[in-house]
Amino acid sequence: MIKILIIFLALVGGFFLGPLLQGHQGSAVFEFVNYRVSMSFNSFMIIELIGLLCLYLIYCIFNKIFNSKTALGNWLRLKSPKKSIKRLEQAQILLLEGNYQRAAKLFTKSAKGAKNTTLSYLLAAQTQIDNNELIQANQSLEQAARTCQSKEMFAFQLVQIRLQLKNHEYAAARIVLEQLLNEKPRNVEVLRLADQLYYETGDYQAVIDLLPAMYKAKAYNESQLDQFKQVAYIARIKQLSTDSDAQALTKWWHSQPRAILNNMTYQKAMATYLTQIGQNSEAEKLLKSISKLEQKERT
Repeated sequence: MIKILIIFLALVGGFFLGPLLQGHQGSAVFEFVNYRVSMSFNSFMIIELIGLLCLYLIYCIFNKIFNSKTALGNWLRLKSPKKSIKRLEQAQILLLEGNYQRAAKLFTKSAKGAKNTTLSYLLAAQTQIDNNELIQANQSLEQAARTCQSKEMFAFQLVQIRLQLKNHEYAAARIVLEQLLNEKPRNVEVLRLADQLYYETGDYQAVIDLLPAMYKAKAYNESQLDQFKQVAYIARIKQLSTDSDAQALTKWWHSQPRAILNNMTYQKAMATYLTQIGQNSEAEKLLKSISKLEQKERT
């Protein structure tokens, strides 16, 4: 900025000093219909600079009015709180109707006059995520970040994590999620997002460790959680069967709670994978345990 000012002053100085050094100020002639105005070149430059200064002052005054939070400022910027509320309502109706694209546009437009700009941009971002408009969602999230207050940070982080999961940015999502798990360990949405992240990254042990909290918080109904539990345990058994340490699966199995050890589904999975990795003696023990349980069920 300083360099531009120096160049500008040098040019203006050249305009003034050049004619003076030559001993002739030059002239400027203007004709308007039947009027003819003539003046020295230096006088013309002085009037022009005064005119530019006046224009700059007018610009500053209008800029201040336009950026003010008064009713006049809002009206000049076409930022009407009433219009914003109407747009929010229309966007919510469109969202319920499944018109995600138009709903997102209205949420974004409502931000111009909204009392809570962050909320409008977050709603737009979430709608765009649901509609797989990930580039637009990222832009809306960037807008929300500019006005986000501390009380809105949790909602912002949840929307951000959902976008990161859609973009497969698992490392970034995990950092924020693990922080939220420490701060809000019983929040249902945090638990669900963590569960989704762990499944997508194949971290089945983390899913297993998360399950007790999910049962307590009732993140899903019990039958769903039971299904998730079964999928996670069988996937973990399979995962450990490929470990370079042949004893890894056996060690892990013996560290599990009694309810897991006595579960026939997990016993069958263990017996299958133990046989595959050559742990036949351990597999035989489990097969005997399974046959005893089956005999008890028959009787």
